[in-house]
Amino acid sequence: MTPGAEQDRQRRRNWLAIAIGTIVMMFSYFPFAAAFATPEGAPPAIDPGLVGIALVVAPFVFVAVGFISRNPAAARGVLIAMGLLIGVGLPVGLLSPALAATSGFGAGGAVVLQRPRLDRLMLHRAIAVALTVAYVFVLLVVEALRPAGVFAGGLLPLMALGFADEYTYWRAARL
Repeated sequence: MTPGAEQDRQRRRNWLAIAIGTIVMMFSYFPFAAAFATPEGAPPAIDPGLVGIALVVAPFVFVAVGFISRNPAAARGVLIAMGLLIGVGLPVGLLSPALAATSGFGAGGAVVLQRPRLDRLMLHRAIAVALTVAYVFVLLVVEALRPAGVFAGGLLPLMALGFADEYTYWRAARL
């Protein structure tokens, strides 16, 4: 098999991993976001059951992404990704719980998704995660766009990694 054909197969596997990982992430992200939602006029409360569900499902997101993309170090990557989910998510969570999950899943996904041997790939992935977090933050700050921000926070973290990889492939082909 030619290197170009193998690269195309890897790109397709990564996009499949991103798609399935995003679906699994919905079962973790939305309960987590809902755990912090309180009805108007009610005192702020956190639903620990929903937070528990979110934390139990979260590793399966990284397992799906790592193993479907055929990352040879997927098991180790899942552990690192879970550490990043908590380590990156906690400080960002001071701004918004939904933003915490967005940044944590983005950072974890960047580590566990199969990495082709391309220059600056991790830099492009980090920039993609940062831009996604900034975009979701803007949506969450604007009162009228807050529901769109919550929804975008659940869809974009892993998808941004795929776009970063595509940009890296495009840039490598251009040089």
